[in-house]
Amino acid sequence: MFIKNFFKKQSRFERKLFESSIFDNQETVDLEDVKQMLQGFPCLSEIDQLVQSMTLVQVCREFLRLIPQTLDNHKKLKVLLTMHVLMGDVKHGRLFVQQLNYFNGWVPTNKEDILNKFIGIQTMIIHKLASIQDICTRSKLKTSIEIFFKDIDTSVIQFYKAINCLNFILAQYDLFLSISKLHNRTVVMEIYLLIWNDLIAMYLMLERFIRQFMECYTQLDQKQALQVYELFNEYNKLTSSVRQFGSISNSFKNCNISQPKWYIPTKREQDELQLYFQNVKIYLTSRTKRQKIEKSASQVLRVCQSTDRVYRKSTSFIGQKGDNFLQNTTLGYMKKISTATNPIAFQYTFESESKTEIQQK
Repeated sequence: MFIKNFFKKQSRFERKLFESSIFDNQETVDLEDVKQMLQGFPCLSEIDQLVQSMTLVQVCREFLRLIPQTLDNHKKLKVLLTMHVLMGDVKHGRLFVQQLNYFNGWVPTNKEDILNKFIGIQTMIIHKLASIQDICTRSKLKTSIEIFFKDIDTSVIQFYKAINCLNFILAQYDLFLSISKLHNRTVVMEIYLLIWNDLIAMYLMLERFIRQFMECYTQLDQKQALQVYELFNEYNKLTSSVRQFGSISNSFKNCNISQPKWYIPTKREQDELQLYFQNVKIYLTSRTKRQKIEKSASQVLRVCQSTDRVYRKSTSFIGQKGDNFLQNTTLGYMKKISTATNPIAFQYTFESESKTEIQQK
């Protein structure tokens, strides 16, 4: 009776969600269930009338909100698989990513268990991919690489964010390899394939950017070209790790991935780039030093001009006041001594002191 009452309180969306392959005991997720969920699990009348009772934002929020904290590991993997599918959807992915802060993952029940560790890492990968969703989508759509050269500063920042994400994924090679051997299940393989598709798409877009750069680097602004050259070095480091990550597919049954024709710059090309940018660095460093010296000299000149104006003003003021002003001061006393019968005996005058001080300054 309690279970019956419990289900009465559930919305149609909630009931249909937990009846779907996302939360049942099937080996993996049926893509048709994901499509139905995106439509809010419509009833027949809604399908006939082409209406949707829930907006896409409401669907995404409800899905993330309803994910139970207590769930067996296999179902957690299917939830993560569903999230990755939604995030990678070209049409709806952006809206889903905007709601992703409603999900923070699960508290691990056993931190030493390799599957628990894999689930935690996969949750982190989902969030990291979400943070670079824009460039990830562009890479899948094979956006024209010329667009990235229109604003090189912004493009370099985006590529560095992508590289940081790729490096995090590639650093999990040993974990993915172990999981592929210990838990060789369809859902694990599908998670791996989704990650591989994102990884290789971004890598190939970076490759196209680098190849274009190598054809035009002498025509670019030197500072911007130097930024891209540093990106070129990061790209070279990635290649072997990406190839290694692709080899994990051999651990799964019936898992065939098509690896690209790997582009590796020749030694001559790398040497030419290195020499060119060594000279660029020397030139930019010397120019920066020269600009600092010129700026410092300009500041000194302004200080000297200011000091000269103050001196002229002070001497003019003293000349106007004359000896009457000096008589009541120690300097007036010095003046009297210096105009005594034997001035050579005390060669110290107000004027000489002032001139000496100015010269010293």
